[in-house]
Parts: sequence; structure tokens; C-alpha cells
Amino acid sequence: MSIKKFRSVTEMAPPQVTNTGNLVARIRDLWERAFLFCPPSWPVGVKRFANHTEANEDRRRMTVLRMRNTRGTSETSTYKA
Repeated sequence: MSIKKFRSVTEMAPPQVTNTGNLVARIRDLWERAFLFCPPSWPVGVKRFANHTEANEDRRRMTVLRMRNTRGTSETSTYKA
């Protein structure tokens, strides 16, 4: 993609006007498509921890799991408690 430089705003093309009538539907479709390509790997709901150490360990484990799923390794994408 090339970079275009302008000396003033008057040299720029006018902004593209999009149809905002169905913006919510377009955003919903985009999110559905995104979840098809990369499904969430976190558990549903709220999980309570006894202390910060447990919470940090769980966060680290979920980060490693998400990284492995992104790479396409043989690890499962389900949450392991």
C-alpha cells in the first residue's frame, strides 16, 4: 500500500460514506466470522481464586494454551481446569 502525502486537507479525497443503517448486523456478522476462525479458548462464567498466585498461574496457563492453539499444535482448545 502506497503512502500519499498532502500539503493540506483540501488536497485529500472526501471520506467514504458507508451505509450505517445495518451497522449492527454487519458488526454481528464480523464477530461471528471471527469466532469461526479463532474460537474463544477461555471458560464461560466467573472463576474465583483463593489468592493472586492462583489467579496468575491460571492466567499463565490460559495464555500458553491460547498461544499453542494459535500455532496449530496438537493441544486441545478446551479449557483445562
